[in-house]
Amino acid sequence: MILGGLVGNSSIDTILAGAPGSLRVVGHLPQPTHDAAAAMLGSSVYFFGGGAATSTPTVVRVSLSGSASDAGTLIEPLSDLGAVVVGGTAYLVGGYTGTQFATAILRYAGANDPVAARLPVGLRYAGVAAIGRTIYVAGGLTMSGESRAIYAVTGHTVRQIGTLPRAESAAALAALNGTLYYAGGRKILAINPRSGKATVAARLPVSLANATATTVGNEIVIAGGGTNGVWAFQP
Repeated sequence: MILGGLVGNSSIDTILAGAPGSLRVVGHLPQPTHDAAAAMLGSSVYFFGGGAATSTPTVVRVSLSGSASDAGTLIEPLSDLGAVVVGGTAYLVGGYTGTQFATAILRYAGANDPVAARLPVGLRYAGVAAIGRTIYVAGGLTMSGESRAIYAVTGHTVRQIGTLPRAESAAALAALNGTLYYAGGRKILAINPRSGKATVAARLPVSLANATATTVGNEIVIAGGGTNGVWAFQP
């Protein structure tokens, strides 16, 4: 499922769903938006934050058939964030509040979203994924520029485990068979979560920014990123 996004300079409200090779419009969001994040909880997809002209605190619940409904609000507006599920709970990582870069990792709990941990710097447009009960955060944009840092978040503890070959943001992170894959620009990096070492795993056919990366079966599906392409990567 792919929700909203940016086409040209305009936000869209479409909900696409289906097999990666045959995505189709199945519904519409209440408002056009981009720079949001989504996570699957139970049999529904939750769509967090985003915005068109400004960051919003909205949460939208989307059924697998494409029906969208209001699901409350976050404790603050957030766009440019990441979302991941650990132990049946959604965690929202970083983002932009409309006035500042967010350091919080929020545990989604309806109207009251407690801070589970804090990143050492405010971060937006980072790659976010999980392996087991650990959240991984790679790259992103800080107030000082793009980041090379790779963080591991377990419980309340945040530690840096490695660095990217160069500072970058607007890439997507996904996990497959115990390895992290960071897709953006013209390459896919493989990141060893134990050593933090990042190496080039594949070259992308076009340069991508702000694409999605989702683990589907034994491959990672990468979509959008300034194009209408959908690609499957199999290590």
